[in-house]
Amino acid sequence: MTSLVYASGGVIVGIILAIAYYLTHESTYAFDRKFDFGYRFALQPIKGEFEDLDIDPNATLLTANREGMDELDEKEEGVPFPTIESLAGVAKFGTGSPQASTLSNAIPEETFKDHWKGMKRADRSTKFLLFGFATPEYKDPKMALAWSPDAAFDPNLTPFDLKLKLVQSPAGVKTDPIEIDLRKQKTGRIELPTFVARTDEDRQKGYVFELVATPTMSHNVAVLAGTMRSEWDGTLAYPRFGIVPLIVGTLILTIIAVLIATPFSIGAAVYLSEIAPNRVREWLKPLVELLASVPTVVLGYFGLMLLAPFLGNTLAAAVGLESGRALLTAAIMMAVLLFPTITSFAEDALQAVPQSMRDGGEALGLTAREKLKKIILPAAKGGIISAVILGIARAIGETMIVWILSGGTPFLPSFASPKDAVANLMKPMKGVPDAIAIEMGNVDFEGVHYGHLFLLGLVLFIITLAINTIGQRMAKKVAWRS
Repeated sequence: MTSLVYASGGVIVGIILAIAYYLTHESTYAFDRKFDFGYRFALQPIKGEFEDLDIDPNATLLTANREGMDELDEKEEGVPFPTIESLAGVAKFGTGSPQASTLSNAIPEETFKDHWKGMKRADRSTKFLLFGFATPEYKDPKMALAWSPDAAFDPNLTPFDLKLKLVQSPAGVKTDPIEIDLRKQKTGRIELPTFVARTDEDRQKGYVFELVATPTMSHNVAVLAGTMRSEWDGTLAYPRFGIVPLIVGTLILTIIAVLIATPFSIGAAVYLSEIAPNRVREWLKPLVELLASVPTVVLGYFGLMLLAPFLGNTLAAAVGLESGRALLTAAIMMAVLLFPTITSFAEDALQAVPQSMRDGGEALGLTAREKLKKIILPAAKGGIISAVILGIARAIGETMIVWILSGGTPFLPSFASPKDAVANLMKPMKGVPDAIAIEMGNVDFEGVHYGHLFLLGLVLFIITLAINTIGQRMAKKVAWRS
């Protein structure tokens, strides 16, 4: 029997180590990540409002993202560097970028309106050239170069310093040196003396700017820093893999669910163990344990069809609940899931208190309430804590309820005021388990997104292991000893 116990323990340890190794190994694909950036540039009249460059058909996009490559692609081949003839009557300015990274190697036939490159490792620099000119139709002596980040690109999330430098001015035009930090000055415009290109040969004789992306940290540090961000969306043109909102969402959901479930569970456990007649207990205890066997997907759909509409109808106007699918809905149904688990284990802990202690309380003349408060509950405290810890571990890994009821939107809660704290309950959220379940089927095998999902799984595994370890130690410290 002793050998069997040791063998079982060895198997359990082996399984834990195997899971940890597998999650760690698959997480390494996250470090194959390459980083992206993208800016739009356009020449504009000096007079007038700043135009949205995302919808400006004449703006030039310089980008390194998942859709780009270092060679020509269909986007570039379809939009050549605008000629003077093509701009006549359509636009007063033209911009474009050559495939070459240096001015001496720029070839007119290999210059296009946009320049798309593939994403880059954080330890590699990248350069783009930008040509700009006005057409003979523009008569103002001044023009402006405007810039803004490409849609969905946030300069604060890139591990590169992005600088725009003037490397060539038109012959006979005097300009001050220009160097703009695009991370500090995300959008803007600068005035330039007008240069008019009257022939196609003049297009590359005008203003030439250089966009330089310089790494600010090592590649692995950049990947880890990216996971510490508050944005998660791996499907964007500029993907974001900040796991903080997912972990925070999971922890907050767990805490709220446990806070809701624990009082009811301990109350039910006390009733079953100390108050209920034997006949009632024989009926109620199996019913509680039967509730634990209800599939979580059933609880999820129960919450979706009944609880979510009820909360939406009753709380929408009072507290600003936009949809029944929110943190509060998921937390309530999670509490229903935890109720039988915590109740069953807490009741077992109460039943384990020796009858002699109950008899001793009666001999001292204690009432039933005093006996429960001063003897039974303190003696069963270790087991009750273990039951709650088991409930926490159960809630952290739950997927279906969160998937169906949470709303699927990552967010970081705000606790600036009591109103904000309450408002958090009414917002849709997204946790670690449902993010993995939803996205794993839509990622490239052994790709970067795939690696980040396994990294999430590893973090969740570590959190669960830590909670169980801490819970066991706490239970031992407060456990009653005869």
